[in-house]
Amino acid sequence: MAYDIPVLDEKVKPHQVTTLHMICALAFIVAGVITLRYSYTIAAWGAVMLGIGILITILVMARNKWVISKQVNPLMRIFELFIAISIEVYSIVFQYKFPTVIFGILIAALLFGLLWERTAGDQLSVHLDEEGIKFPTSSGNRNKPWKEVEEVIHRFGILTINCTDNSLLQWNTNSPAIDNKSFESWCSTMVEEGKTKRRNDDW
Repeated sequence: MAYDIPVLDEKVKPHQVTTLHMICALAFIVAGVITLRYSYTIAAWGAVMLGIGILITILVMARNKWVISKQVNPLMRIFELFIAISIEVYSIVFQYKFPTVIFGILIAALLFGLLWERTAGDQLSVHLDEEGIKFPTSSGNRNKPWKEVEEVIHRFGILTINCTDNSLLQWNTNSPAIDNKSFESWCSTMVEEGKTKRRNDDW
């Protein structure tokens, strides 16, 4: 037997999306200021970078919900990625080591963000089967065998998992069809079976 309990949690937090936009803006502003100050041959490009950084900052601060929306955010990421790659290529060509490293890291972060944020709307769930409990990706350590679980309770739309290390995990759930009595009875059986696999000093 296995249960999948949908939880009301977000795979990608809005503040995480906003933070990466602001990091991009800061990187573009700094790169633009340094270019304007020290490179007269491409001062115009420095001004463009500075302007883009300031524009992103204003948009994020004034229209954050619009910027991080599912329709606009991927376009912003692609635009930021294009600018970052342009700076990276220029830095490599002229062997500017510091900006090469900085924008290389930024490009990697943008690529990761672009892929990760595509799943922002996916439904998260807690999966329970005979092997143990698998938590949503936002919960860090995702797997918990039954021998490390003391009790599982699902009441009033809240799933509570009490662990042997005294940690307490809770999620608001979206599973009105679940039979709490049979679910908790099955969980209790799994917990009791798990107790037989504990070391003596785990009791």
